[in-house]
Amino acid sequence: MRESRHRLLQLALLGAAFAPAPVLAQSAANVAGPDGTAGSTQGVDAAQAAAEPAATVVAPAPATGVATVDSSEIVVTAQRRSERLRDVPISITAIPQATLVAAGINSTVDIQRVTPGVQLPFYGGFLQPAIRGISSAGAGLGDSSNVAVYVDGIYQPSQSGQLIDLPDVQQIEILKGPQGTLYGQNAAGGAIIVNTVTPSFNLTGRGSVSYGNYDDKSVRGYITGPLVDDKVAISVAGAFRDRDGYNRDLLRGGHDGGLNSKLLRARLLVKPTETLSFTVGGYYSRRRDNGIYAGQPLGPGQPLGYALADASGVSIPRTTKPHQFALSDEPLTRITTYGANLLGKLDLDIGTISTVTAFSKVDVKDIADADYTAVNLGTVSDLTIKNKNFVQEVNFTSRKLGRATVSFGVFYLALKERYDPNTFDGYSTTAITAFPTVATPAYSLAQYGFNRKRSYAGYVELGYDLTDTLNLTVGGRYSYETQQTANNHPALFGPNRTLLADPRGKVAFKRFTPRATLRYEIDQDQNVYASYSQGFKSGYVNAGDSPIPPLTKPVQPEKVFAYEVGYKGRPTRAVAINVAAFYYDYKDLQVYTYAPPVEFYQNAASARIRGIDGDITFTITPDLTLSAGAAYLDAKYRKFESAVAYRPNAFGFGYDVTAADASGNRLPRAPKFSGNAAINYGVDTNAGRIAAFVNGTYNSGISYDAAGTVRQRRYALLDAELSFAPESIKGLRLVAWGKNLTNRDYLSSVLESQFVLGGSYNDPRTYGVRAEFAF
Repeated sequence: MRESRHRLLQLALLGAAFAPAPVLAQSAANVAGPDGTAGSTQGVDAAQAAAEPAATVVAPAPATGVATVDSSEIVVTAQRRSERLRDVPISITAIPQATLVAAGINSTVDIQRVTPGVQLPFYGGFLQPAIRGISSAGAGLGDSSNVAVYVDGIYQPSQSGQLIDLPDVQQIEILKGPQGTLYGQNAAGGAIIVNTVTPSFNLTGRGSVSYGNYDDKSVRGYITGPLVDDKVAISVAGAFRDRDGYNRDLLRGGHDGGLNSKLLRARLLVKPTETLSFTVGGYYSRRRDNGIYAGQPLGPGQPLGYALADASGVSIPRTTKPHQFALSDEPLTRITTYGANLLGKLDLDIGTISTVTAFSKVDVKDIADADYTAVNLGTVSDLTIKNKNFVQEVNFTSRKLGRATVSFGVFYLALKERYDPNTFDGYSTTAITAFPTVATPAYSLAQYGFNRKRSYAGYVELGYDLTDTLNLTVGGRYSYETQQTANNHPALFGPNRTLLADPRGKVAFKRFTPRATLRYEIDQDQNVYASYSQGFKSGYVNAGDSPIPPLTKPVQPEKVFAYEVGYKGRPTRAVAINVAAFYYDYKDLQVYTYAPPVEFYQNAASARIRGIDGDITFTITPDLTLSAGAAYLDAKYRKFESAVAYRPNAFGFGYDVTAADASGNRLPRAPKFSGNAAINYGVDTNAGRIAAFVNGTYNSGISYDAAGTVRQRRYALLDAELSFAPESIKGLRLVAWGKNLTNRDYLSSVLESQFVLGGSYNDPRTYGVRAEFAF
């Protein structure tokens, strides 16, 4: 979210001169194939067990109680084939449906509560995941996340479309480390793989009704079953949530406008033969959140609005604690997403051909008070972003061919994203006598522009058993992308909506990303692996957000060169240990640099990242499981001599922007240590089953900018759930739940503008009751 707002606010400074005064945890017999149908398990053979990667398997808490997961039964699709987890040389956190329910994970943002080393901040209309310290800095036209998100095998290129409600999700896999070979562009930090419940020929479903404090009302569920026996099946899922605001409005009274969201998703499976199937899907989602920008000034120094009020002797409301705001403009974030897709699968004697065809559209509208005070200085009054994209992919995945396996495929993406418009309203900064100071803006800058992308890629990966216990896998992907941009440059040419094409014409980026892994099976219960991989984030053209015709070179792709070793073992039947150590050489970081009078995006930094993460699970009894995960991360800029820094203004009026040397500083959103621990316990009684799930999360603290101006200190969270499943009503579960029970406040969003650094806080303590029914 930083870039689109920050650029537009920067644009306002120039404009003022021309104006008047954002684990498929199931048995091998029920594995989702690439088309969403029940996939073949012939590729999951004990003879293929050559390695067991470092992987966090979050123990599930089923609807009727608590159970552990036998790693030999866990199947994942991280390598685009159905494999046991121990055969995949990638660090994976796998979260089954039952744990999503037990931990109260309602959307992709909540995943970080059970995944050490992963941050999932949501800035306005944009999700910007960070895995092992690799994260995006901007969200302007055509910019991308450097963690790829896939839903049912479909790439989600829009950062705005990556906030996903989870009423019907079967499993989430978080792949840590570069995934450039199999998942391509923008998988420099890793990938998040979301698999929804597949249409089934057995009638099944799950639904829940929840009520909590802040008048939080939620209804969620899905149902799937046959329409024509063994030929046609359907699944339908829906979610609705409405709650009051968390943040107190000191200016108008009451609270922010709260949250309202709704989702509808449907999938139709057609299986004309035993080997051929098609799945047609569609979805619609709408989310309105008035609290994301209901924040407050963070410094440094005194906010400009406060300084002007003091100079004029005017009293204005000021925030003194988290979850307060006093803004001249009421904030808004509204995201509308819809799309359709067709997945196909053909099983052959030697393997499977799968296809993906998908179209999606994402519309975002934001309103944000740029100065974060009750004084009207500047407002992003209408940030409207429209994104539409088309994805086509064809893959072949072989069965075991003697000692070898092979996968290859081609990928195409067409994307257009535009401002329609991006409007900044500027107000007078002279002495004020009341607030809001001016009813209408002194000037308004409406920016129109677009970024058009075309991306092409092809990949191949070959696995070979060198011996019965040693396996080598090598692969590579070649990616080629073009971008075109246009902009009306309102700071120079006023409100004219005529778009001026980038004089550089079509800009091209290309990249080859190889991968090699060596896996060794020590014995049946212990495996080790070593891997080398590369990943990249797409290049970028500054013209999309520049207030003047582009003067800078295109921003080249970020590059990650990763080395990793891992171990997974079960020293006893009751204990499972997983660990991975890694080192990244991170080059050509896409960062903001300061060149008076503007800042711009360019490749100006390099970094190195090293660390270790892992987990341990104790199965004390079939009814009691203790688990813990931890991540140590040493992520620092190796060289960044032109970072943007914020310093208090010498005269007490806001802050000044200067250049600073950030070499040696920690990367933003890269905590030195993070961890979680969970207790999963259940007991059977004559009346039914009582179960408890408690999860604690710790974060040692992060910075939000390269210079370390805004920092979040360490914090710990505690979530819990207590449930009862009556014996007399099969499938029913009654739940009391609580999140952030210690009511810990921490920053969840930060916005930089020329007026102030502002931010908003996480959800406070929430609690409630829920009734679930599964059949």
